[in-house]
Amino acid sequence: MKITNIEVIPLIVPYEQRIRKRYYHFAMTEMVTVYKFHTDNGLIGIGENPGLPFEQDILDSYIGTNPFDHVMGNGRFNLDMACYDMMGKHLGIPSWKMMGQQIRDWVAMGWWMPCMSPENTAEEVQVAVDKGFRGLKCKARAFFDVIEQAEAIQKVAPSDFRVEFDFNGSLINVEKALPILRELEKFPVVKGIEEPIFAYDVEGWRRLHKEIQIPFYLHGVGVIREGASRQPSGPWLGLRAGDFDGALCSHETVKSAIASGWTFAAANTPILLQYVGTGITTAFACHLGAVIPTATLPGVTASHAYEDDLIVTPHKIQRGFMQVPHGVGLGIELDEDALERYKHTPEPIWNRHISIVSFPDGTKHYYRNLQQAERLMKQGVDESYVPGVRLDEWEDDGSAEFDDLYKQLESTDLPVWEY
Repeated sequence: MKITNIEVIPLIVPYEQRIRKRYYHFAMTEMVTVYKFHTDNGLIGIGENPGLPFEQDILDSYIGTNPFDHVMGNGRFNLDMACYDMMGKHLGIPSWKMMGQQIRDWVAMGWWMPCMSPENTAEEVQVAVDKGFRGLKCKARAFFDVIEQAEAIQKVAPSDFRVEFDFNGSLINVEKALPILRELEKFPVVKGIEEPIFAYDVEGWRRLHKEIQIPFYLHGVGVIREGASRQPSGPWLGLRAGDFDGALCSHETVKSAIASGWTFAAANTPILLQYVGTGITTAFACHLGAVIPTATLPGVTASHAYEDDLIVTPHKIQRGFMQVPHGVGLGIELDEDALERYKHTPEPIWNRHISIVSFPDGTKHYYRNLQQAERLMKQGVDESYVPGVRLDEWEDDGSAEFDDLYKQLESTDLPVWEY
């Protein structure tokens, strides 16, 4: 059995209307590329990635190979999932059987959302609960009051709901982080903190970890090094030292995910699976979750954010657990009508916008976009996580005032204070 051709299918799959503009502001792409791997014996394997197609030389490295050549490989998981799909179809078994022994038939899966205002956060939690989710991974950023966000979630969430705030290092250091994390401890719904301060500040993590009872999660699980290396990986050192209480397996190769799964199982430390995509990638994540012993933190794929998951039969979810597809291979069937529809969906045209950071005293600071605000606030250009702070977007209203400020912001890498 040889892979003879890879059909590349670029799509525009819009996010659901209520969140579409917020996702755009957060720099999330609606581009999705689906791959159909064809073999010389007539099998078709399915893969995908958010964004543009991979370079041709990456795709060419699969042509002429046997799908089984990629078992526990180091290739892009987006393409290797198609190989696991074909292997399962060839043998008449589900893909997880090529990954290990089944631990569970229902995998913990959570909701994902970017940072939003407290009121919008509460609304999004209610949508998640209505759709059967009980876990949320929420981005925390310096231009929203994360304490108010936690309070809003606590008010609307059921008793079995949990949220993990992902700071991506935006609390910067112990001095800044400690008082905020102490406030978050007061909310039972907050069950995890991902990357509170910069990852290289190992001693800072240890100091915070001793003071704060909320579990800390590391972004990254890579515990193996390729080649003749005598140096252990960073996650392995942190795992041995007890510097964190869980970690994200985020877009890892199948080899790294499985190896890390057993390493973390030996340390009795949970893993959160994070593989972003539509219902295709979600199926792959479920198969991984079926065999990784401690994949018990609610994983995220964000497939719920798209208006269509591109598969015929939606994934089953119940009280925060998603059922592993039971068919052969990945156990899914592509919705060919949806593929045809989204091949012809035009790429959205968005108005220019300016991000406004508003402080409780009425002061307003203007940024080119929220990515600039995030980066500069981490550098101390502006005060971060001020109680009551929030971010709003000023859409281009055609005024000379907007145009003048937009051009001013384009000419510098600094915010404009009180325009």
